[in-house]
Amino acid sequence: MTQRIWDTRGPLAPEFAEAWYARLARCPHANFSIDLTYLKWEAKHGRRALAILLEEGGRSGALVMREQSGTWTSGWPWRWQAVVEGSDPTDPTGLTPDDCAWFYRHASQLAGSRVLRLHMPCPPYGVPGIASGSTLLFAIDRDDQELLASMQANKRRMMRRAQEAGYRVRETTDPCDFRRFAELQREAKLRRGIPAPPVVEAPAPGEDWDEWRLPWMWLLVADREGIVESGLGDGLHPGGVLEARAGASSPQARQDGVFALLSYNEARLARDRGYKWINLGGDTPFKRELAGRLGSRVAMHCWLGGGGISFWRVRGEALWARMRSRAGRLARDLRVVRTVLMVTAGAVIGANEWAALAGVPWL
Repeated sequence: MTQRIWDTRGPLAPEFAEAWYARLARCPHANFSIDLTYLKWEAKHGRRALAILLEEGGRSGALVMREQSGTWTSGWPWRWQAVVEGSDPTDPTGLTPDDCAWFYRHASQLAGSRVLRLHMPCPPYGVPGIASGSTLLFAIDRDDQELLASMQANKRRMMRRAQEAGYRVRETTDPCDFRRFAELQREAKLRRGIPAPPVVEAPAPGEDWDEWRLPWMWLLVADREGIVESGLGDGLHPGGVLEARAGASSPQARQDGVFALLSYNEARLARDRGYKWINLGGDTPFKRELAGRLGSRVAMHCWLGGGGISFWRVRGEALWARMRSRAGRLARDLRVVRTVLMVTAGAVIGANEWAALAGVPWL
């Protein structure tokens, strides 16, 4: 077994960087979060990680473990940070249960006395673990007509409505667009009742809303009459998987169906850049209707290990995951109820206005 490690607190040896990128070039499911440029940026901001090259028994892979609050974590409930050479590029995840168990064994050894949380797209293989989330992998290596035909009919109608309203989708590297997108994100949070500070006027290069200038970031916007009304941002890794990262629209753009138009063009433009998959970063009705039959749902699991794991720790992690899931569902349900009440109130107000004009008593 061969194991080579770069701790991002220290210097990066050229030989390691060369070997790392050679490995990723043979891994069609690599993503931006295991790119050394991204890991260097994270280290600059005090976020330590280990980049690990593994070779054993004819299997070669790369794994990233991040230090978080005294534990080691790899991946998120919607994205994993492990790849193996020679994985099937037509497979949504590129990892088998045996691959996940292999990474778990080595990660547990490296975690030592600390707790390990290893997010993987396969259920725990006879070891402690919990369900942590789910995401959708969207197969985009199709022609325009197949991408369009895969979408649900309501999303195609939204696209047509946005096109008829005069929206235009484009890639952008303009800082003015970055700032406007930040404003849309802030307004969207405030509408959902999430506190959001005012948008920074002039951040340092690559910081705050200027993050879209970083080499692994990609931003698409939709504008009408020169005003950006919606945006969609992704994480880039050429030759790998495109990772959805952020999206926001103005109320009018949402009503006009602009996000469906943006998402369709995201798939087209990413395909033209050579991507085969987009990880949509979660599993929602909108995303399922967007990807249609070209979407593959991936259930995510957190494999728990390391010397700090215990029966009660596993039970606590599982309880927290269930509470978080239920809280998310409750928040979505409350938003639906609020929308229904607003629509109903609007209909009643409209009926009252019509009745007053007609001289008919109503409510």
